[in-house]
Amino acid sequence: MRYIRFLKTPLVVQEKCNPSKSHIYALITITSDLGDSFLPHDVTLSAELLSCSSSHEELVVWRTVQWTGGMRSLPIILPLSRTKPAWPLRVRVGMEAKSERDDFVKLYDAELRGVVSAWSAPLDLAKGEEEAAKLVERRIAACTGEVFRIWEETGESIARHLWDAGVTMSCHIRDILEKVNLARKSALRVMELGTGCGVVAISIAQCMAKAEVILTDLPEVEEIVSRNISQTLPKAGSGLTFWQLDWDGDLPQNLVVHGQAGTPHPALDLIVAADCTYNPDSSPALVKTLDSLAKCSPAVTILIAMKKRHSSEEVFFDLMRKSGFALMDTTSIPLPGDEESGEETVYVNHFRYGKDA
Repeated sequence: MRYIRFLKTPLVVQEKCNPSKSHIYALITITSDLGDSFLPHDVTLSAELLSCSSSHEELVVWRTVQWTGGMRSLPIILPLSRTKPAWPLRVRVGMEAKSERDDFVKLYDAELRGVVSAWSAPLDLAKGEEEAAKLVERRIAACTGEVFRIWEETGESIARHLWDAGVTMSCHIRDILEKVNLARKSALRVMELGTGCGVVAISIAQCMAKAEVILTDLPEVEEIVSRNISQTLPKAGSGLTFWQLDWDGDLPQNLVVHGQAGTPHPALDLIVAADCTYNPDSSPALVKTLDSLAKCSPAVTILIAMKKRHSSEEVFFDLMRKSGFALMDTTSIPLPGDEESGEETVYVNHFRYGKDA
């Protein structure tokens, strides 16, 4: 898949000598999830200026722009109306014109090249906000129809970006839970490790009723996760909570005990993690954390989603075996590609622990 990203978020450029020529400027690129390669094909993009002053976004300006294979960046210039615009405004750039969201299934269509659209944060000149925050919103309809809206940062932090395995797992989460016999469970207690922007945990809360979902990661992601939690509408009885968790440390007490000292914390039904095995140096700490959690919840189902990027990731599987985890099953999900579907694959690995395996 490819992602439209803002290298420079939308900025109001005011022409003092000629206000009628004022415009909004942004700079975009189209890259892989890691930003290590650029879309090598010519595509026509829809660049749109949207008024978000009401509950519904209204199109203010629309034009097409051309991305040429070999580019690394593309400027977007959208003129401001001579009449007073309805602030706040935001910019959307995508393959399909005037679309309110990306449909994950349609991303497999050859003409869309697997490119995910970008919505900027609002900017409001009436409040002195001349430049949008360094954020981008993704709006993706999963295979079951639920739409998740997720913010990620435009900067260099890999922890606060969306990655392919997390997006893919989220879009197929209902089928994945069905396969491991959890989709019809009356109540579900879930923990996500290395949650990043929170996309997998949020997708579970949006498609499952009575799901208590705990998102865990380092403190540096709490701000972006909190933003995403605040705009999520979970199913009835479901909820989302962020807890800080460092895999190199011990489990916090709130993961081990609850209430009075010595009272067991409710067992976890499911642990999920996506895009957490790319760095083999972190695998020992990840497996140690999984081992500690599984000892508190021996019957837990563990789902690890990954897009294999290099052979060194195999160390994760070796460490899991040595720690007593059994690999029960692997689900392969082809990714939308530049040329055709399936150029890359996401693998969802199902593990069980010890005697319950």
